[in-house]
Amino acid sequence: MTVEQCNATVERAVNRLIGEMNAEAFGEMNEATLQHHLALYIHLDALREGEPSINMTIEKKVRRDGQQPFPKKNSLTAGIDVFFKQEDETGCAIELKCFHAANQREPNNRYDAYADLANLETYLQEHANVGYLVLITDHKHYFDPAFREHRADTRDFCLRPEHRYLAGTELIYRKDPPYGAPIILENDYLFGWRNDGHRWRVLVVQVGPERNLQG
Repeated sequence: MTVEQCNATVERAVNRLIGEMNAEAFGEMNEATLQHHLALYIHLDALREGEPSINMTIEKKVRRDGQQPFPKKNSLTAGIDVFFKQEDETGCAIELKCFHAANQREPNNRYDAYADLANLETYLQEHANVGYLVLITDHKHYFDPAFREHRADTRDFCLRPEHRYLAGTELIYRKDPPYGAPIILENDYLFGWRNDGHRWRVLVVQVGPERNLQG
């Protein structure tokens, strides 16, 4: 499976997942629910496209030995939400977030999304060939520029449409105490959301070569 095929498979699987969510097919749900369904839809899509059986792992445990820790939790171990690979070909890592408006956990959630991007960049050094951040939410805080302006002490961690992150920019959580350490990413990113007019919106950010999966 090539990177292009991974892009197409993830694209179709995410579209099916968000469609089912907006049809209220899952009832009460959490990130684990969505991880399992996304993994299922990827597997089914690969079979439908005539791909040989892929190896699928949810919460795949990975480790860095004698190196810098993974950025998100400053730990030598991490768990990739969804990981799939076809034999010895392209490995795909997905971090999935679902931010419910009712949980009222912003802006910490925005920091966590950037921390997931940092981890995905690290996975590409050793464990995967391409990565994806899939962020789903029903809260305008994340995707509506007309919603309340981000506070000055956390505005570095913006995910809103057309926001552009430039590689090497240090992002600082300026509250005291800070929620997490500063984050610096290796790549440029442009954020774009999809599913206007529906309750659940989705942001997909590709990490790795040929980044052409648009939000």
